[in-house]
Amino acid sequence: MTSDKKSLLEIKDLKTYFSTADGQVRAVDGVSVSIAPRETLGLVGESGCGKSVTAFSILRLLPLKYARIVQGEINFTRRSGELVNLAQVDPRGDLIRSIRGNEIAMIFQEPMTSLSPVHTVGSQIAEAVELHQQVGKAEAMARTIEMLKAVGIANPEQRVLEYPHQFSGGMRQRAMIAMALSCNPSLLVADEPTTALDVTIQAQILELMKSLQDQFQMSILLITHNLGVVAEMADRVAVMYMGKIVELAPSRRIFHNPLHPYTLGLLNSVPKMGKQIKARLSPIAGSVPDPFSIPKGCAFFPRCSAAKKSACSGPEDVPLTEVEPGHWVRCTLFQ
Repeated sequence: MTSDKKSLLEIKDLKTYFSTADGQVRAVDGVSVSIAPRETLGLVGESGCGKSVTAFSILRLLPLKYARIVQGEINFTRRSGELVNLAQVDPRGDLIRSIRGNEIAMIFQEPMTSLSPVHTVGSQIAEAVELHQQVGKAEAMARTIEMLKAVGIANPEQRVLEYPHQFSGGMRQRAMIAMALSCNPSLLVADEPTTALDVTIQAQILELMKSLQDQFQMSILLITHNLGVVAEMADRVAVMYMGKIVELAPSRRIFHNPLHPYTLGLLNSVPKMGKQIKARLSPIAGSVPDPFSIPKGCAFFPRCSAAKKSACSGPEDVPLTEVEPGHWVRCTLFQ
């Protein structure tokens, strides 16, 4: 389940579980996917399917008291050429600290909760530059002003002295992008980067990310539930459901020839331009199953309207099958 190019990041059979008072939640349950240099991979699915937990597993930002990686590999190729299995490193150690924010950066869903309200925006970005690039305060601040200008913030010399509450939502998101790119990372993890923004600002942020990707030659892991964003940005798309990837293919193929019933359901739930106003959408039947009692076999089985086989309901997990080069599907219809 790799792309044609050599992988920058390769995840193999990743399983991340949460221990709760009610039992164990298999948030990520056997994910295997790769990202090539300068590639954008879209990770899509309903809320709670495991998209963000996959990202937090890569960066080792999981709450140590409740979550743990129980199986799998997260192989990342560093700038030096060294291959590091991030699943095995100490989440509080020097190695992951030298990678996190430096070689792998992340844009979080809500910038207001990611930026300190009592420090200026400039000081927060400059701190990351100073820490990872080992430069002085003056040079770090000069780099900060340069990055704010690069992400389209006017009058950056003045803006570095302002606080997050003085920025609009779109400007805060641009500041977060500036912080993430300040150390020229190899991989940018963007977790719902346009969720809280109106459509006009969304379009600006997406255009900004594409231009900066070309400028900095980086890869992007784009996590979203917005299929329009995926169509605009992604080279390949991985569709997740209940902790598993159910379909993986090039973006164009996902939109023009979706195969998994869940992917079809997601696409049919999106309003289409040119349709009659009275035309009704086709929602996916049923609801997401209880995470403590995920059905055996195919987790989507209780909601699936496609022809069903005995293997759909277990007892073994349905494997991913390559139905054509680069197009993988987790469905008994294609085994």
